[in-house]
Amino acid sequence: MNGPLADQTLDLKKRVQDDIHRWDELYRVGVEIEICLLDDKALPVNAHPLIKELSSRFDMDAEYGKCQFEVKTEPISMHDLAGINTFFVEFIDFLELSIKKVYRNKKVIPVFLGGNPSPDIFKKKFITRKERYLNFFELQKKFPAIEIEGQKFKPNTIATAIQGFHLHLQGLNPIYTAHMFNYILNLLPSAILVGSNSRLFAGKLFSMYEPRVYLYDHSEQQNSGFPAIPKYLDRIDDYINYIASRPGTETKNENPQDYFGLEKDRHDDIRIRLNSPNYRVESRIMSVQPTPKEIVAMIEFFIGFLYRSILEGKPLRPLSSIREERTAMVRSGYDAKTHFNVSDTVKTQLHVAKQGLKDLGLGYEYIRILERRLEARTSPGQYVAKRWESNYNGNVYQTVSEIIEHVWEKTKANSPLL
Repeated sequence: MNGPLADQTLDLKKRVQDDIHRWDELYRVGVEIEICLLDDKALPVNAHPLIKELSSRFDMDAEYGKCQFEVKTEPISMHDLAGINTFFVEFIDFLELSIKKVYRNKKVIPVFLGGNPSPDIFKKKFITRKERYLNFFELQKKFPAIEIEGQKFKPNTIATAIQGFHLHLQGLNPIYTAHMFNYILNLLPSAILVGSNSRLFAGKLFSMYEPRVYLYDHSEQQNSGFPAIPKYLDRIDDYINYIASRPGTETKNENPQDYFGLEKDRHDDIRIRLNSPNYRVESRIMSVQPTPKEIVAMIEFFIGFLYRSILEGKPLRPLSSIREERTAMVRSGYDAKTHFNVSDTVKTQLHVAKQGLKDLGLGYEYIRILERRLEARTSPGQYVAKRWESNYNGNVYQTVSEIIEHVWEKTKANSPLL
């Protein structure tokens, strides 16, 4: 490594060293949720007119697919997690009103299911016409097709059908942030197990537990997925070296020798963000949760587990075991065969999380949703699969429409999928 990137990484490492003794507010929470729009015939709807309307009150952005959009929260104190629930309740209310205003002569349904269930999502070019997205589309044309359960997908179309739930957590300082990164890696298989919700994808109910994650990993040619680190981080310098050593995405407008461009291009399950004054970890693995309460449940899980584990210095599991479990979760969920009992691991982690929440004085009203899922061996994905099996009448479009409308009613009522 040499040239501008080498100079940039040296500057970042000096900044990290200077900030070793910082004492920032712990676990300020930021949430990004991606959503897509379908009509009552299960066909994709252009979200761009809606984004403009929603932007009058919320921080909105377009996404890779024309039918997708994203809403972001400002950083919120961990002592106001109920405020996140309130934020999304208010957003959903305004979303419903805005849809009726923008699409007056059409019934449009927002979908919070992580994977787009429309049978037509890959039949046309639904790419948002922004240079960054168009460049990625052209780049991924060169990659081989991805086959899953007898169906082939073009890599450059995958992102049009995938939405995510990104959780940003602020660390005290660089040292604490490296600990957060390490311990979140230990939570990834569990987050997939109790948060999966995308088995219904592109008009088909897949037997794979999380086809969304599998397809995205393969569409990115190893530029996403479980971080390709050889060992746990001893310090953030290790992460800076990791990012700087990874190949960049050659595009017309982006400099592949820019650290922050490389950082943004890494669509790993988890990444450390150094593009702001504070140190924060971003977790990308969690599926979009269909209701506000479920969003907060997952946030409680992460915060409580991190606090107690870092405080006690709990042993970190071998990275190879976590990679194996992640793969098993994506394929088989509760039926996964690994060296450890998956449900027991999640149960232990939920117990640790509740201890941590108690230590922080946060309570654990919402995390019980995840405990109930574990007891029932279910997830939003399993809930939707059961709806499909009971509703399917041979008409894919009608069944998809019925399911997304049912889930939207549950979302508006803030009634978790169990």
